[in-house]
Amino acid sequence: MVVSLGNSLRRATDVVARYGGEEFVAILRDTPSAGALTVAETMREAVKQLSLPHRASSVGPHLTISLGGATMNPADAESGHPSILVKEAHEALYRAKEKGRDRVEH
Repeated sequence: MVVSLGNSLRRATDVVARYGGEEFVAILRDTPSAGALTVAETMREAVKQLSLPHRASSVGPHLTISLGGATMNPADAESGHPSILVKEAHEALYRAKEKGRDRVEH
């Protein structure tokens, strides 16, 4: 699955890594919100296309992923702290899960 996520990236400066347990992070430097959403949808679809069985899922028979995204301008002192970015992305992830999973929220 990590390979599918990584293959969704288009630039050498973009990075995907395991963040913990079942969570991953994608760092998309110099990417506006619209671009980040496009990459997230590409990742979601790439995993869906794998058709990996997920018998315990309440969503469907195959593995899907939910993604939460957040963007920031590091030059902005108010929103520039990485912990705020992580918090916002985490909140977006849980909104995606609450809305039915297999989706992207920003």
